[in-house]
Amino acid sequence: MPTSDSTPATSTTPGLPATLAVDEEPPPQRVELHIPWLTFIKVAAVLLAAYAVYVLWSLLLLVFLALFLAVTLHAFVNWLDGKGLRHWASLLIVIGGLLTVIGIGIALIIPALIEQVAAFSKNLPQLHEDALNQLPVGNVIRESIQSLLDSANWTEASTWFGHFVSAGGIALGGLSQIALLLVIAIYLLIDGHKTYDWLLAFFSPLKRAKLRLTANEISQVIFGYVSGQVITSLLVMVYSFIVLSLLHVPGALMLSILAGIFDILPILGFFIATAPAFLLALSVSPQTAGLVLGLYMLFQLIENYLIVPMIYGKNLRVSTLTVLLGLLAGALLAGIPGALAALPIIASYAAIERIWLKPFLRDGVSEKHELQKDQHFGEKD
Repeated sequence: MPTSDSTPATSTTPGLPATLAVDEEPPPQRVELHIPWLTFIKVAAVLLAAYAVYVLWSLLLLVFLALFLAVTLHAFVNWLDGKGLRHWASLLIVIGGLLTVIGIGIALIIPALIEQVAAFSKNLPQLHEDALNQLPVGNVIRESIQSLLDSANWTEASTWFGHFVSAGGIALGGLSQIALLLVIAIYLLIDGHKTYDWLLAFFSPLKRAKLRLTANEISQVIFGYVSGQVITSLLVMVYSFIVLSLLHVPGALMLSILAGIFDILPILGFFIATAPAFLLALSVSPQTAGLVLGLYMLFQLIENYLIVPMIYGKNLRVSTLTVLLGLLAGALLAGIPGALAALPIIASYAAIERIWLKPFLRDGVSEKHELQKDQHFGEKD
């Protein structure tokens, strides 16, 4: 007699229990994740290091800039060592010479600069009126300058005294940072090689050799940049002082020092230094302001296309567009120190690519980059 259809179906699949239904799933398995304690320690160390960098960022930037100066001075120390002098004697000559030059510059420039700044602060309201009177009423430039300067109270001495005190505090803060930078650079010059050798001991012999080669090439880039920048800044300062003095522009020394300082910033420094010189020249006459603007632009062209290629040589080999983009990026990331460091960092990439990145690039990429630079800038010295 046939069996009833109401009997539950059982599994006939080989290897499965007879009582397990075909449409049922096995129970979910438990997944366990084991994270070693060493991983937590590494994450904590990274977070702690990031926090330390955040807190010490200004000091790290100062040390970074001091390293530029120390590398530049170290080249002179090596040159004296090569002449047969004892290392301590070379250090003494270089450090003493640097301090002597700074002392003479301060003794010659600071008193005259203080005098001009005081006279400028005293005569600024009159200079403001003289500059506006040189322009016709209703002129767009006059209205723009007037709207810009109307917010300041040109008559209340207390207001100007407060501005003077604030400016003095900023100046003192800047001078203290420069002094600290100088001290750090001298210590790096004296003991930096010991720290450098101590750090190299952590690496394998192959990486140690690569690091030494990289450091040597980057040192050449930094030396070329710093020494070249000092020369160009001095030339800008002397040229500006002569032009402004001959044209009887108020505050010639102050404006020329500003021009030398802002020349450190490629491209943008020219516009920052030209604006105050143009405005103060306008207080003399519109013709004087036009002459100042034209002579500043003339020197900028001479500097970019004659002086800079001659002084910097073929060591940096960086295009103008790259300089501008790097300058803007450095300024956004770290302000003025970042802008100062942008050019040597960009110029050092070629050495890093050739020494470290070449195995990871396609065949011939590094060689093509070097060939392009040779075609554009000439073969490297």
